[in-house]
Amino acid sequence: MLLLAACVAAAGALPAAPVTARDLTDAPPPAPSVAAALTRIQNVCFASYPRRLVKRMSGRKGPVPEEVRTNPALQIRYFKTEEHVSKGLFYPSLLEDLLPAFADTVRPGTRFLDLGSGDGRVVFMASLLGARAEGVEYDRSLHRIALAARDRLLGVIEPERALLRRGDFFDEELGPYDLFFYFEAGSSLEDELIEKLRKEMKPTALLILAYPRGPVPGFVRIANHAGVEVLRPAPSSPAAEPVPSR
Repeated sequence: MLLLAACVAAAGALPAAPVTARDLTDAPPPAPSVAAALTRIQNVCFASYPRRLVKRMSGRKGPVPEEVRTNPALQIRYFKTEEHVSKGLFYPSLLEDLLPAFADTVRPGTRFLDLGSGDGRVVFMASLLGARAEGVEYDRSLHRIALAARDRLLGVIEPERALLRRGDFFDEELGPYDLFFYFEAGSSLEDELIEKLRKEMKPTALLILAYPRGPVPGFVRIANHAGVEVLRPAPSSPAAEPVPSR
C-alpha cells in the first residue's frame, strides 16, 4: 500500500493526460475499500440465512429491522444463541475483529484454509486480502448458504480465489497450506483437530485461532489481536507426520 501511495504521488507530479469520453466509458469502477467490502460481505452472508435459521438463533419473531440488516455489528448482537449443526456449533464472526490477525499474516498467494467455514465470510475476507482461500464445511445447509453468498458477491471478491467445499476437515491434507483459521469451540472433536494440525502443518505455517480458552498444546503464540491469536507449531512438533485414520 505504501508503494502504491508513492506511485500515485509521483504520478501527480506529471502533466495530466487529457481525459476523453472513451476513457470514462472504458474505465472500470473503483474497487471498494476493505472496510466497505467487509461490510458488504457480512451483509450478504446475513441476508442469505433462511428465515427459520434467523428465528432460531435470535429467538425473535417478525422481520429483521433494517438497521440490523445493514450493520454487521448489530447482526452479531441480534443473535442470542449458537446454531447446533452437523458435528459442531455455528455462530457468525465479526470480520472487523478478525481483520488485524489476517492483515498480519495474509500475503498475495498465501494458501489459506478455513476449518469449518460456515457461511463463507472468513474465506471471502481472506481472498479479498490476496489469499488463495479455501473453506471446508461439513454441514450441508451452511455450505449452501456460503455458495449463495459467494454468487451474490461478484464484483467484491473473485470467486475463483474463494473455493468452498462440503466435506470433513479431518479428511483434508493440511501440508500444502500456509495459513489456517479455526474458531474455538466450533467442533465437537476439537482436541483431535488441534492434534491433526500439530502433526500435519508445515513448520512455517500459521494458525489463526479465535478466542482460545488457554494455551494450545504443541503451539507457540506469536501474536495476540484482542483474543484472536496467531500460533505457530512448536519447534519440537513433528511436521507432516501422518494422522491415523479414524
